[in-house]
Amino acid sequence: MRTPVIAGLDPLRPDPAPVVLGAALARLTGAPLVVAATYLHDAITDAVSGGRVEDDLRRTAEAELRRRTIGLDAELVVVPGRSAAHALHDLATERGAGLLVVGSSRRGHLGRLAPGTTAERLLHGAACPVAVAPTGLAEDWAPRRVGVGYLAVDEGEQALIAASALARRAGASLEAVTAVVPWTRELGAAVPAYGDGGVEATRERAASALERALTAAGRAPDAGHVFTGEPVDALVGLSERVDLIVCGSRGYGPIRSVLLGGVGHGLLREARCPVLVVPRGGGGAVAALAAEREATPA
Repeated sequence: MRTPVIAGLDPLRPDPAPVVLGAALARLTGAPLVVAATYLHDAITDAVSGGRVEDDLRRTAEAELRRRTIGLDAELVVVPGRSAAHALHDLATERGAGLLVVGSSRRGHLGRLAPGTTAERLLHGAACPVAVAPTGLAEDWAPRRVGVGYLAVDEGEQALIAASALARRAGASLEAVTAVVPWTRELGAAVPAYGDGGVEATRERAASALERALTAAGRAPDAGHVFTGEPVDALVGLSERVDLIVCGSRGYGPIRSVLLGGVGHGLLREARCPVLVVPRGGGGAVAALAAEREATPA
């Protein structure tokens, strides 16, 4: 059985962005699409109402699912839970999801991410990559330009693997960026903040590492650049130029488990396009989805 893309839908919210993004990524990877509507299961309220509350919630979820997926080839699932995050997490685990797609907060600006409670909870512990869709995502969204934040550590390598696989499947351009943070103090009287060579030598080393990584990924070495400044600023700026940005998870915590750090949090609050967060050690999951499509007869 092929690993699915699961898109979570809030039946009480009109924004279809998670379904739009999930359907596009499913088409891109060739993975089956599962659209799941969640509702809060409250055993006490349901018992007092003689089951009427849960029946109403389920009917509302089923109706919204049908309305939001007209014309899509998707399996429709309604899942109750203690919260939307718990319900989607359990479903993703049960189905062995290759990718989980959720929406951002209804309080965010149109076209900009503002992760809500469900997204934030799933972005701490999900076992598969998680994509977050900004409110108001265009219905014809497609990743013609893919961006990736790179560092010469495992989480950076994983993000580049995922971004390269998606860009290849989409026939999209790939732009990678790595950041060199300017230090404002010296380490000592005889030791410059960046060691021998200062910031320019550090930029050169970062550029060389990025070029090697891009070449290893089968991309042109000039597809990336070095940004002098805070990593969050580099990635937010990148999000203004691309249709999808890929970043890695924090470099500690359980293997194949998403765990956001400060950079990830900052990006998710300011990004101008969908963001795909790859769990530690899980960059191959997205590449595997693409490889499954390539291996599947037309």
